[in-house]
Amino acid sequence: MISAHEASYFERLENNKVRCLLCLHHCRLVDGQAGICLTRVDQDGVLYSTNYFRPVSTAVDPIEKKPLYHFHPGTEIFSTGPNGCTFKCSFCQNSDISQTILPTHQVRPQDLLKTIVDSGTIGIAYTYSEPYIWFETIMELGVMVREAGLVNVMVTNGYMEPAPLADLLTVVDAMNIDIKSMNPTFYKVLCKGDLAPVLRSCEQVKKAGCHLEITNLIITGENDSDDEIDALISFIAGHLGADTPLHFSRYFPRHQMDHPATPPDTLTRAWERARERLEYVYLGNIESGKHSDTSCPKCGTVLISRAGYSINLSPKLKKAGDKHSVCGSCGATIPVI
Repeated sequence: MISAHEASYFERLENNKVRCLLCLHHCRLVDGQAGICLTRVDQDGVLYSTNYFRPVSTAVDPIEKKPLYHFHPGTEIFSTGPNGCTFKCSFCQNSDISQTILPTHQVRPQDLLKTIVDSGTIGIAYTYSEPYIWFETIMELGVMVREAGLVNVMVTNGYMEPAPLADLLTVVDAMNIDIKSMNPTFYKVLCKGDLAPVLRSCEQVKKAGCHLEITNLIITGENDSDDEIDALISFIAGHLGADTPLHFSRYFPRHQMDHPATPPDTLTRAWERARERLEYVYLGNIESGKHSDTSCPKCGTVLISRAGYSINLSPKLKKAGDKHSVCGSCGATIPVI
């Protein structure tokens, strides 16, 4: 018998089979079989979450490491996540926990909450692998975190069904969604997934008023062309808004992919193209200088300067509510929480 928690979003089929309805794979499973994510298992015709309250890794990180540059900048957040993932990316940066099952032990919800509170941080980031498959844990713990006056953050690939995502948006305060490419073939070949649901998730999150930032890992020879970069810029500008922060991240060889590391000039070129249409564009995994600063798009005043994960908040950045700040130089609205 699996020591686990009955999963949400599945349907029972004949002969002790089930179909998982959490993500777009809709895995059809027989008794004893796990889904693509490795952590949702059919047991006697019932789907179980085998990673329920089983964190695979924990740490206290700068919020900028998620990366979230416009959400409580300069603070720290308790970070954790489960084994498993809904994708099989050949370039996975965390394959040791996302593509295999490492030994874990189950913790009590109240004990994990106490650890988060005792960390002295702003809350919890569900991250490292793919936290979406920790759905039951996030829904339960997220309420407790909110009641403790703290925040919930997700760093996700966005491969989510609308109904479960709507549930998550009742407890999650901010998301960073990774748009890996604007080419559907890239997703099918390199990730074993689909692009369209990811874009739909981004739009749903933005429409719901949840804080959203986008990451794009630029991979040499795969998604680094001007056409690819322009397509991503156009989607963000047209569907999410020019004020949605975009993070271009430098690729390094990992897992099954040995393409050379992304040249710095490629990232600089992407940043320059994006800044023609987007107000907040950043570079990651690289010494980026001004390319990691937050400036007022109206008057150019530097409001947040960054060097690695060290930041300097200008007194010109003035809080103006729960959802935004203003530039003290010109009064422009700045989407920094």
